[in-house]
Amino acid sequence: LKNLAPLGSRPLISWSLQTMQEFGKFDSIWVSTDHEGIAECAQACGAKIFHRCKEHAADTASSISAVQEFIASHKEVDVLCVIQCTSPFIQPDFLESGYKRVLQGYDSVFSSSRDKKLRWSEMSQANDSTTAINFDPANRPRRQDFKGEIVENGMFYFCRRELVEQGVFQGGRCAYVEIPEEHSIDIDSPFDLAFAEQVLSQDYIQLFM
Repeated sequence: LKNLAPLGSRPLISWSLQTMQEFGKFDSIWVSTDHEGIAECAQACGAKIFHRCKEHAADTASSISAVQEFIASHKEVDVLCVIQCTSPFIQPDFLESGYKRVLQGYDSVFSSSRDKKLRWSEMSQANDSTTAINFDPANRPRRQDFKGEIVENGMFYFCRRELVEQGVFQGGRCAYVEIPEEHSIDIDSPFDLAFAEQVLSQDYIQLFM
């Protein structure tokens, strides 16, 4: 099970939960799950458990539907932060940056990273030629001069309750927090997990302990 996969001798989910505790500004920390092992691990890390219904725990269920189920049972929640347990290198400072933007009046704030890839359109039977999307081939940029693009990295989403009720995490006055590339690793495959383990073993990232 991915959320309980060992990383640095600890369950993957414990990394993000520790960061939430270190951040210290959430009124409460909840893990939504229907899995007994995940619930047990999360409780050991100081989180409360919201028992997700089978419908919203299915592989085909969306993240927003699970969060909507949660806020329907918690009328006291007006602002929430959805955090991805598969982003082990999330740091309290990243959450602090997002939190400050909410205090500044933003309705939604999400984590992002900067992608410096040169993009091309997809070829198909209807269109058998590709074209550059985000650069001019006649004026090809050097990587060090290319600003790149802001892309979601899925680490966290601050949003107001009204947006979730509308079925979205982002809307209204929206901002992002740019996360350094080395912290933006998302564990979605055995390769990602092995790479994260290598990052830890080589001390590429100075993690709080």
